[in-house]
Amino acid sequence: MARQALELPPGFRFHPTDEELVVHYLCRKCNSQNIFVPIIAEIDLYKFDPWQLPDMALYGEKEWYFFSPRDRKYPNGSRPNRAAGTGYWKATGADKPVGKPKTLGIKKALVFYAGKAPRGIKTNWIMHEYRLANVDRSAGKRTNLRLDDWVLCRIYNKKGSIEKCQIIDHKPTQQPYEYEDQKPVISTHNLIAPVGFPNPSSMGVSHFDTSDSVPRCHTDTSGSSPVASPEFICDKEVQSEAKWNQLDGNIEFPFDYMDPFKDDPYVTSAEFQDMIMLLR
Repeated sequence: MARQALELPPGFRFHPTDEELVVHYLCRKCNSQNIFVPIIAEIDLYKFDPWQLPDMALYGEKEWYFFSPRDRKYPNGSRPNRAAGTGYWKATGADKPVGKPKTLGIKKALVFYAGKAPRGIKTNWIMHEYRLANVDRSAGKRTNLRLDDWVLCRIYNKKGSIEKCQIIDHKPTQQPYEYEDQKPVISTHNLIAPVGFPNPSSMGVSHFDTSDSVPRCHTDTSGSSPVASPEFICDKEVQSEAKWNQLDGNIEFPFDYMDPFKDDPYVTSAEFQDMIMLLR
């Protein structure tokens, strides 16, 4: 990698101040001037997650520096596009001017959120973005989405480690339900038959077809009396009226029904017998 080709003296530490970053690095880069030690890598920072960036840096142990272009979010606007990798960078705090007595750059602090806005998960990754001040960034001056050719970014993790935060989006797979017209199945298990009737489970009956469960009668158009179907013809005639003569011989009363009216002067035996005949 380029980090191995970079030759630095023993004991070298890169800890520049905000003003040194703007004056000696960012301004020279934007003006196409040479930097004495190419210690800052050039990448499109917004295409990666922050935990992928340390391997792309030319130098750094707990903080890493990059030159990166910055694009617009909308073609006719001045807002930058903060989407990066599998998440987005969100600004926090107020902008800080850099340079005295004249302001040369602006420092902005951002926090990386994993996931899609606005429901991303806040991480410990921090970015300090340095951009030039007093630069015309209006959309009329440019024909593309490029907002800044170069900004300088410092990336670090608050816990001092390379933490990875990956959001796994579990989308439930919905399969269409298939409904089929099925006849209900009547279970014959655990059924208790009434006394005197066979158990349904022993009969092997699980389904009744209503089309054949009721006998059909065919009506003859020539007469008014219904004619039963040949499949429902009995050997004996069905009697619809009771024969009282047969019942009279079988019913025996232990007392005479005229006994309660013997002492009644208003009811005679002949009248009471007429009432009984009418009831018959």
